[in-house]
Amino acid sequence: MSKQKIQISPLQLTFLSITMVVSTADIFTPSFVAQDAKRDSWLSAILASLAMIPVLLIQLGLYKQYKGKCLTEICIEIAGNFPGRIIAFLYSFYFIFVAIGAAVSLTIVLNITFLPLTPPWVIVVVSILVAMYGVYSGLEVIARVNEILLPAGMGALVFLLILNIGEYDFNYFRPVFEQGILQPIRGAVVIFGYLCETVGLLQMFHLVSKQEKVNLAAFIGLLITGSAMLAGTLIYAVFGPLTEIFVIPALEMARFSSIGKYIQNLDVLILAIWITGIYVKLMIYTYSGTYAMSVIFGLKNYKYVVLPVGFFICGVTISGLETIITELDFMHYIVPVYAIFMAVIIPGVLLLISKIIKRRKGEEPQK
Repeated sequence: MSKQKIQISPLQLTFLSITMVVSTADIFTPSFVAQDAKRDSWLSAILASLAMIPVLLIQLGLYKQYKGKCLTEICIEIAGNFPGRIIAFLYSFYFIFVAIGAAVSLTIVLNITFLPLTPPWVIVVVSILVAMYGVYSGLEVIARVNEILLPAGMGALVFLLILNIGEYDFNYFRPVFEQGILQPIRGAVVIFGYLCETVGLLQMFHLVSKQEKVNLAAFIGLLITGSAMLAGTLIYAVFGPLTEIFVIPALEMARFSSIGKYIQNLDVLILAIWITGIYVKLMIYTYSGTYAMSVIFGLKNYKYVVLPVGFFICGVTISGLETIITELDFMHYIVPVYAIFMAVIIPGVLLLISKIIKRRKGEEPQK
């Protein structure tokens, strides 16, 4: 595949890393974490963010060994032509899988809350068409759009949190470790799994214009994302144990909020944030998946596979909406484990193999 003349700034990389997680994690995750960690939800967010530090170091270490290459190219370089392409295909499938999850989240939110009479397939088709247009436009366009939308979205979320500052009851977080250490760890695994979705950044590191700032951009993204996940646990300080039974706790918090007597129904505001963020996430992972496939099959341009991948995402998303409860359980218990395997286990093994190979060849690992 020919190298594309694409460049994004370190700031755009940071913004993309935030959107890759926060756009969907703040929808259902507060409920999932409350079910597992209960009063210790805030501890789960801290533990998960700390656990991401060594994971990010592994991913950055792997990239440093093969600067200028994307994740799929690194897999082929380390594992060899055939095994490497199989591993690369696993990543391509994973990126498409995350894109499907984003489409499912968007459809559930719209269908349950504001468009209950609209057939879900209509929402899915429109969403996929918009995402495909963004993917065709390229990563630079996606990054520029995200650079505009993310600050507005984060500002709105901060505004919502500040608006409810008088409603927080931090006694809901006491006593700490009421049910032992296992509960917050279970909650941390859920958050950690969603944070691990940033493994998609390995597809973009080589496109950053200032390579010396890749590390800083990635860690700033982790810091902001971890802070956003921690802020999301404040929902428990408003609703307490009720957070566990809400399907979309953040939306309930927005509905609970008001400015005086006349400005209410702020759920429209948070819905607008989610829609824009999820669309960008859908574009990011569809782009990553199609780009990976173009490398695997030696295509000259990733755009050749955007259309079939879009049809695939559309079909799987529609078929997966038949039972929402099953879908939510899948997001709660399966998705985090899958993400951890793809973001921690495989990159860790690849980094270890890379160091062994270079040591046998007498090469010094790049620093």
